[in-house]
Amino acid sequence: MAGTYIPLIKRTKWVDLSNEHKKLRETVESDLKEGCNKGNIQPIMLQGAFGIGKSTTLYYLFHYGWEVLKTPTFYMPLAKIVDAVKKEAESLESGKVQNNQLSRIINSIIKEQIDKLRNSNWNDISDIDFPDFKSGDDSENPSLNQYLEDFIPVTLDSNNTKESEISKLVFSEEVIRQALESTTPPILLVDEFESKFYELKRYVESSGGGILRELFDQVVQTKPFLLVIGNGPASGYEVVKEKGTDGNNDSETAANRRLKTIQIPFPTVALLKRKFMKECANGYVNFIWWMSRCRPGHIQKLWDAIDYSIYKEYDATEFLVKDIFNEPIDESGEEVKYLKVSYFNQMNSYIRPIVGRLLLDFEPQSIKIEDSYREAMKDSAEDFFCTDELVSVVKELNPAISDDFSAYLEKCKEQGKYTSVDYIRNVGKYFSYILSACSNSDGKIAFSTACRNNKEKALATTFLIPLLELTYDFISQYEDNEDQVTRETKDFILDSIKFIESSVEEETIDDNFENLNSIFETCKIKSGNEIYMQYSLRAIREIIEQPIGSPKLKYKDMSLDKKLESSNFRQSVLLTSRSSDNTIIFVPILEDEPLKKYILRLKDYIKSQKNDLHTNASKTIRIVYLQEHEYISQLKEEVCKDGSGNLLPICKMKKLVFEDYNHYQFNFGGQIADFIDSVAKIVIVAGSCNDIVLIDDNRTYDFHTAIDVIKNREWTKQKEAIRTIEHYSRLVLEGDSCVINTISLAQKKDHESAMENLICEKRDYEDNILWDFTSLESADITDTKSKYLAMYYILENAKKPTSSYQSLLKILQEVGNFRNALYLPPIEDRINESLFFDQILNILSRETASKLMSSYDNEDYIIKHLCSFTAMMNNERSVSKLDELLTFMKDSLNDHWIASYNNDMSYGFSKGRTLIKLLYLKAYIEKIDFSLLRSQLNTRIEEKQTELVSTISNSTQHIAAITDLLYSKNYAKANPEKMPFQGYVSELQLVSRLLSNCKRIVLEDKDGVSIFAIISSIVWRISNIVSQAKVVEHQINGILISLKNKKELIEKEYQLPINTIYQDSLTSKLINLSDLKPNGQPQRYDGDWCWTQYARYLTPRSEVQNVIDAKLHPAKETSIDESDIHKFKAFLQTSLTNSTYKVRMDETLKFCRDCQAEALSYTKVYEYIKDLLKE
Repeated sequence: MAGTYIPLIKRTKWVDLSNEHKKLRETVESDLKEGCNKGNIQPIMLQGAFGIGKSTTLYYLFHYGWEVLKTPTFYMPLAKIVDAVKKEAESLESGKVQNNQLSRIINSIIKEQIDKLRNSNWNDISDIDFPDFKSGDDSENPSLNQYLEDFIPVTLDSNNTKESEISKLVFSEEVIRQALESTTPPILLVDEFESKFYELKRYVESSGGGILRELFDQVVQTKPFLLVIGNGPASGYEVVKEKGTDGNNDSETAANRRLKTIQIPFPTVALLKRKFMKECANGYVNFIWWMSRCRPGHIQKLWDAIDYSIYKEYDATEFLVKDIFNEPIDESGEEVKYLKVSYFNQMNSYIRPIVGRLLLDFEPQSIKIEDSYREAMKDSAEDFFCTDELVSVVKELNPAISDDFSAYLEKCKEQGKYTSVDYIRNVGKYFSYILSACSNSDGKIAFSTACRNNKEKALATTFLIPLLELTYDFISQYEDNEDQVTRETKDFILDSIKFIESSVEEETIDDNFENLNSIFETCKIKSGNEIYMQYSLRAIREIIEQPIGSPKLKYKDMSLDKKLESSNFRQSVLLTSRSSDNTIIFVPILEDEPLKKYILRLKDYIKSQKNDLHTNASKTIRIVYLQEHEYISQLKEEVCKDGSGNLLPICKMKKLVFEDYNHYQFNFGGQIADFIDSVAKIVIVAGSCNDIVLIDDNRTYDFHTAIDVIKNREWTKQKEAIRTIEHYSRLVLEGDSCVINTISLAQKKDHESAMENLICEKRDYEDNILWDFTSLESADITDTKSKYLAMYYILENAKKPTSSYQSLLKILQEVGNFRNALYLPPIEDRINESLFFDQILNILSRETASKLMSSYDNEDYIIKHLCSFTAMMNNERSVSKLDELLTFMKDSLNDHWIASYNNDMSYGFSKGRTLIKLLYLKAYIEKIDFSLLRSQLNTRIEEKQTELVSTISNSTQHIAAITDLLYSKNYAKANPEKMPFQGYVSELQLVSRLLSNCKRIVLEDKDGVSIFAIISSIVWRISNIVSQAKVVEHQINGILISLKNKKELIEKEYQLPINTIYQDSLTSKLINLSDLKPNGQPQRYDGDWCWTQYARYLTPRSEVQNVIDAKLHPAKETSIDESDIHKFKAFLQTSLTNSTYKVRMDETLKFCRDCQAEALSYTKVYEYIKDLLKE
């Protein structure tokens, strides 16, 4: 059936429960009759909560339309209209139909129904828009003829039944065919409007007005059909009106003016006493009202089933075992029964004889205290109110409640909470309904307790809290849960419950609820005394459960436990709730074996999230388990501790927390736990049989998504079960005090508290960080590793009395100033040599650096805490080389995840961001063993010093030899700037001095890591310089050898022969006399004259100048161009074969030889003459 809290369509019964109900019926009857005649009537919207009579009214109107008005009348849920609209919209390019087409689409559905009834064989009709035509099982759908069987006349229970013809006919084929012949407009009854209105809205274009505006206009003006809508507590279009539609402020307001809205009366106990049950005993009316949960169908059923005069004679046992009390309220088979009989087992058995009387006469009863149950009354004191004097609900109790709760509401509003809640309109009326249903005919109740120890606590547990819980139940059932005011009201109620609980703990009930506390008294239980006695609100809340339905859900229409038996728990889908980076995982209640497998699955998930938990400051995971179990304890031990048994950082920070669900002490906690357990199990089963689509590889499923799936009609067919799901899902997902929000707030609070314990209070974080390292940053500082190394130097050396600061600056001036010969630009593809010394110098030379050096304090409270924190958080792999450290600074540190924890403490706080990265770098560095690295550095310095001394010495000698070969001493002395390789050795000597300074500073600062890193990088560069200097030394030596070889060749070919000629004095004189210089001095060709001439010939040549004038700068690791050396050697090779020098040398040698020959000839003549003279 369409509504299980009302009679079946075949046995429809309308009861005028009150004058308001009678007025409702007569108004709708009159309007429809007018519409069928000739009048134009507005569409009618019947507005009311689930179970309050909407479907009953629509069923009655279905019969009224066919049987009285004799016009075709159809009943359909809005979902059917939505399907038709959606189908047409999808065929259009815009994806929407115009609002003026709604009437046409709906009218075509109605015409199709009429045509089917007129033209089809009724044995073949298995689908027609009549109430309850389809059963829950499609295979059992009847034909129309079968459907028409067993109808009985509608029962109209009213003061004047003669006014209507509805009870005279039975809904039948004859009635239908007669109505089909009429010319009156058909009637369309639309149910479940609230559930599909927003979906309809997606497929209808408003076209300047609400989506229903044109429909309502056409219904009024052209009467294609008469329209009656059954809707929830607040109509869909009113919600849209509040939120706005497509930017159109008119929204559905225009439609509202075209619609007649009729509220279905809420059947309070006062209404029943005034009309339907006017002659009944007052307590009996209260009892029926409570048992029916104020629902019309149940009121009628219980009134028929429980005869007051008969039940009054039963003793307690006979009373409680009656079948009616054990029947489910919802015919869908939900577990909520009319009466929770099992609760009476918990009461002291000696008090049981009076429990039936107190139920049937549900009002204060005069009881004479007997010895047999005097003590029992004290033991069960929380279940009863008992008093010597009754209290007036209207005159005393309601004003006291109003004053106390209004005062608390005002306090909340002063804090900006629940500002839309009105006490009288939203809360007070339900307090009045509840208390009126407990009072006697004079409007009085018992309002004292037999609790002996703590009156204030009894006030809270027996009255205040259950009063609020009952009110919450009523609001959940009878108000629009999508309405902002309703949500705030429910949040206020839950907040008030917490306020009461805290007041009990703090023993401030008497202050916070002084008016009620002053009325509420302790009743002394003495044998023989007559007292008034009735059930406490706590007992009512337990005995008469509200028909929300059991929170233990089925899997679709199957047993969930049965489905679980075939589920793969090792691959369980985890039920989660995510809010930003915060995740909650609910662990269901499982038997040992499936739980063991589920735990393994959960363990895999946690392991997969550990790194992200560690590196994402805002991410948290809370495992909320619904049962305590050793497997869960074992899992907690395994995933929360390291191999040494120490708590992991993510657990110290409360980022990974295991929490017992019962820790939170939620209102309605047991029912909510059962609901969460069911949803978690449904997700496991659905994941195993692929009934849900998983959107990630983690195999998790969001609670919101799960609810959307299981409350869909395709999954859960019964409206009552959907309502149950919606009710509990709101407790879990909606409002400030909902389960998810409460746990999320606890997640946030616990994490914040843990962070404050580890670092400092958040509010003090910015004030505690006094040092602004960001002041050292600027646009010209582009290299991150150099920046952090310079900052780290300050961190290391602040306030040190023997700081190496000036020595370091001196070295940095040499290697970091591009104007200096030793300027060392970075070699960025070699990490050890990629430091920007100029940027380090830039930072450390600033006044801000000097101030930081003098002010930063490693012993400061916040620094110590941050150091401990970053040391705890450091999870980088161990390294042992400088290049690994520099790579970390280059690639990871600038955008490192550790900065997210600064945002966690104070979002966007730049001073903290830089500082926490520096301290993380400190923690990273402190894990490195530098002893071997320092030893290697010292060894390298020693080696390079030795190599450099040798290279300088050798190069000096080679250059001097080349100079001697190419230039005369006088020329060299007069022109030093023109000498070979000018300045090279001097720059090498600067390098040597730099290396000595590096050696000295590392000896001065034996512990500093920044000094070590900077000097290591410089020494690496010097190593390259030394290596290159050796290459240059080799080149210069090669040049020297080439020149020497050339000289030897020249000497061999020219100079030695000439020198030999010069050994003869006559030849020497002859040569001297024969070749005079311009100054008259003789030209001498002996000695090194040939090489000197060659050198003079050689040095101007470009082949030679390119070599001996090569721009050699050690810091730049330059050398002589090998191609120039090759050209130089080639030139040397060819200069004696084809050159002016060779011509001159040949001529000189010939001249000397000619002189030698002439001298020899002279000598021969002389000897001849000498010999002649001797003779």
